[in-house]
Amino acid sequence: MAMLRPDADFLHLLGADRAKERSYSQSCRNWPGTKPHLAILVAQPVQQGQEQIWGLGIVRPAHETDRDRKVFVTHPRRFRESVPLSQLWHNGRELDDALGRSLPASGPVSGHAGIVLANLQRSSPHVAAEVDALAALLDETEGWSGKELRWRDERDALLLFAKIAGVAAKDLVTVHDWNRTAATASFISGLAGDAVQPTLGSFRGEAAAKLDSSGEIAVREFTNTRGRQTYDLEVTSVTASRVTDGEESSLDSYYYHASTGTLVVLRYLRLGPDALLLPGTWHGLEEPSGRSGARAGATGRGTDDYGLLEDPVFLRVHEPVPFTATMHRTSSGAIYPFSQVVGAFAAAVESGLAGLPAGSLARHLVPTDFARLVRDGWLGARNVASDITLARVKQSLATVGAALLVVDYSDRPRGNGPGLGKHSYW
Repeated sequence: MAMLRPDADFLHLLGADRAKERSYSQSCRNWPGTKPHLAILVAQPVQQGQEQIWGLGIVRPAHETDRDRKVFVTHPRRFRESVPLSQLWHNGRELDDALGRSLPASGPVSGHAGIVLANLQRSSPHVAAEVDALAALLDETEGWSGKELRWRDERDALLLFAKIAGVAAKDLVTVHDWNRTAATASFISGLAGDAVQPTLGSFRGEAAAKLDSSGEIAVREFTNTRGRQTYDLEVTSVTASRVTDGEESSLDSYYYHASTGTLVVLRYLRLGPDALLLPGTWHGLEEPSGRSGARAGATGRGTDDYGLLEDPVFLRVHEPVPFTATMHRTSSGAIYPFSQVVGAFAAAVESGLAGLPAGSLARHLVPTDFARLVRDGWLGARNVASDITLARVKQSLATVGAALLVVDYSDRPRGNGPGLGKHSYW
């Protein structure tokens, strides 16, 4: 639990757009852990009046600066009634001044959090209902399991690759209506959509046919041929048997554009103990068969083909946030080129470090920029044969246990990237 005292302008922004994540600086730097907390948002008092609670939100730590700590505030819920701040330390008979003095001006409530929460819920049925609505997002027994975190990664990859293919957010409403009870080994198995029947003699369905013996498989198709925006995606999720039996796993996600053979791979990573990125988290990608295999059979780029990065492998480092089916944007996280992380680890090993703090990497891509650069043709390996891609997917299943393959069949003209000739399509 935390208490924040933002100014009136910040509270106005929270109330104006409840769906937007807001960054807020506060003086406390010793935030306990990295998990989200319930935040009590206190309004500035009018003149000399009693301080009032504006409402609630969810707060999670971001990065530290020299003077303060950045936090993100999400899911703000404004109270419809006046709730004095003093009710937080009212024991039912009299005010406990000692408890009131122990509450921080801003930052986490390190002591008496249970009393503060109980008193807040006693304020009124409306306030209790708001607390219950947000507490569901903080319950560590619901949404923090390894399977659910992997489901979040699979959903994130699906939305990210859909952006690359030009799918508008409103066209993927089925992702918002995800059925948790229907999901088994993968996120997409809980989606209402067109299940794909594997076909013979075509790459459409070939993935499902070739990967069927590798584990539990689900295939969905997303198409739109009306209007100016057209897309044609086939999404295949494969989960190794050992993972469905309960073993921990990560996720490798693949975007493959069929007509140009363009391949981009994202491995989803979560930070280890002490917020360190550990060397073993990319096991399998640094092996020669893992790295050169993506380019096997490629004819290379033309003289007018200006790519920024031909290596198809990227690492996605996530903050440890719980899974919720209502997260409508791609979840927060940084995307790093694989070669950059390898170089940083080599320097760390020479310095005797056991791991690499994710924040120590000099540069990263945010999801929006990453999607744009891939869409416009600046990132990824080109002219990769489909059988090479499927071989990599099998290798991922053996290494991390789960893989998502998004195949884009759209003949969509490129944006601003390489190969802008009139016969070049993305």
